[in-house]
Amino acid sequence: MRGEGELQLRFDEGHQQRYFSDRRSLLECVVRVAAQSPHPRFEIWGEGPPVRLADGRDGGRRFELKEVLDLRDESVRDRVVTELSAHDEGGRP
Repeated sequence: MRGEGELQLRFDEGHQQRYFSDRRSLLECVVRVAAQSPHPRFEIWGEGPPVRLADGRDGGRRFELKEVLDLRDESVRDRVVTELSAHDEGGRP
């Protein structure tokens, strides 16, 4: 699971979050949840460098905002569907 690190999806105005090891699974969740959610904004957070304690040790995981998908924008919705289709066909977007 170290390739791109763990991904976190935040939605429902930040009240919900899910974790994924790959982008394909994350996008499938976006499409599935978007059909039911009144909030069309999804934030994708990626695992960043670990939190450093004052003594230099690793103190925990940190996530950084990587992308915002606002599905009110048709071009964003189309891009998500296209990228998911590319993953399904075995290609890389």
